[in-house]
Amino acid sequence: MPSNTPAPQEPTITRKAQLAENLAKVDRAQARPHAKAAPPPPSKAVTLEEQILEATDDILRVSAGLQSFLSLLDLQSDTIPQGIGLHALLLPLKQQLDESADRLQALV
Repeated sequence: MPSNTPAPQEPTITRKAQLAENLAKVDRAQARPHAKAAPPPPSKAVTLEEQILEATDDILRVSAGLQSFLSLLDLQSDTIPQGIGLHALLLPLKQQLDESADRLQALV
């Protein structure tokens, strides 16, 4: 008896490349030092530039995670109808994060 479930579709090459790029962004952002992970020694003053870079890293990390989630929603939009609604809700948030990161980077 044949199954009624559709065969899983293979992600397109561009989607795979986009996911790989997003993961690389997260890896780069996590490789940078964080004030939360290791507080600076008391004798060294943290500059405004360092604070801006750390905030930008945090925003880019969240943005890359959102982009990965949006890509997964795109890949599963045929099988999960609610994915379209989630995508519509999350995409503007990601765009706001990207704009905020761009504005912060312009300060440095």
